[in-house]
Amino acid sequence: MIDSLITEMPGYSEGWLLSLDYKQYLQLALMVIALVLIWVFSRPEKMSSGASEMKKIFMITLAWVIRGVLTTGLVLWALSVLGLNLGEFFGTPVVTIAGEIPVSPFFLFTFVIGIYLLVVFNKFIKRFIAKASEKWRFDRNIAKQLRRFAMLLLFILLGHLWLQLAGSFLLDLFNDQLFAINEVAITPGILVYTLFILYGVSLGIRLIEVIYTRHVLSKGLNMGQSKTVFQLLKYALWVVAIIFTLDSIGINITVLVASSAALLVGLGFGIQGLFNDYISGLVVLFEGLIKVGDVVEIESELIGRVMDVGLRTSKILTRDNIIMIVPNHNFVSDKVINWSYNERKTRFHVDVGVAYGSDVRLVEKLLIESALEQDEVINEPKPHVLFRDFGNSSLDFRLFFWVEEVFYVEILKSKIRFTIDDKFREHEVVIPFPQRDLHLKTGWEKMGDRE
Repeated sequence: MIDSLITEMPGYSEGWLLSLDYKQYLQLALMVIALVLIWVFSRPEKMSSGASEMKKIFMITLAWVIRGVLTTGLVLWALSVLGLNLGEFFGTPVVTIAGEIPVSPFFLFTFVIGIYLLVVFNKFIKRFIAKASEKWRFDRNIAKQLRRFAMLLLFILLGHLWLQLAGSFLLDLFNDQLFAINEVAITPGILVYTLFILYGVSLGIRLIEVIYTRHVLSKGLNMGQSKTVFQLLKYALWVVAIIFTLDSIGINITVLVASSAALLVGLGFGIQGLFNDYISGLVVLFEGLIKVGDVVEIESELIGRVMDVGLRTSKILTRDNIIMIVPNHNFVSDKVINWSYNERKTRFHVDVGVAYGSDVRLVEKLLIESALEQDEVINEPKPHVLFRDFGNSSLDFRLFFWVEEVFYVEILKSKIRFTIDDKFREHEVVIPFPQRDLHLKTGWEKMGDRE
């Protein structure tokens, strides 16, 4: 409606600013100077200085009335000089950029008001989301994304209005076909719409994750299993969002899949490993044998804590504080030890040998004390010692102990070994060196004759 109203104004195709004669320019310059002088000398604070409260209110009101009357008079004078009525003045372009983009006072007015709305709305939404994030304990990054999404939505709405007021040239740029999919024209406007929808879906999923995680924590549910369930929910939401987006722009997803079937078969032979990872990811997620937070050991002797289980890869935090990206097929085809699968408590051991003739009961006592002195070792089940064997050079013992935090168990083993060495030195228990006896039965005499 606005676009048709403006484009029907006389002189729409050419701006009036560059078509005036010198007398009109002179009169307009005098009007601008007069307008500046009116607003400078009719300042309310200057006219009401030193007056009483009631008189100050009266003077301020009078100042604004004077400003309004004189400004209205200047506007009517300007319209008479230009030979336009009020509707024609606002609808007729002041200047036409490149002969294609008309810049009218109405367009400038809406542009300034739109920028002002963006600034005010940005301040409002920033405060509102800050309070909401404090109340609902949102992540700061999510709060920033929410504010950006709200600002982007308002900018798109205002931009659509600006494009209509700027004429058909810019609208044609957004409506020009870039390519086609199943006879559906893909334009820059459709791409902007699609990206905006997908961005909104991504942000919505992150908000759902925050609410879902809070609910899991409040109910005391298993976080690893809950993460797996949400991962499946997230993939389902993405599939629905993509199908909805394609359908909204006119692309039939059934026809698209059917037309791409041969291509997908051809690609399948070339990227079998990639599909293997995706299928393995689905197996891992559905079976729930490996969850976020579990400590696992892969056949390649990689030990780490599972930080994320994705559809193609998973993230493992190693003991060196390094994030390893592990393809999911390693969890399905390789041998994997999940230290956290059945319960939190896990048994480990430390081996040690002592010299023959040592008091074995004293050794047993010292080994158990060395384990119990560590805060990480739990008391139930209690540590115990096995007398494993009579070795070639030593009496071999194995100390068993239980811990709940298995991720840094190697550091704990080192602490136990330090404690064992201190206690053995204190009680004069000897850890022997390896000993070998060499017996020469024949050939010694011949060696002596050669010398």
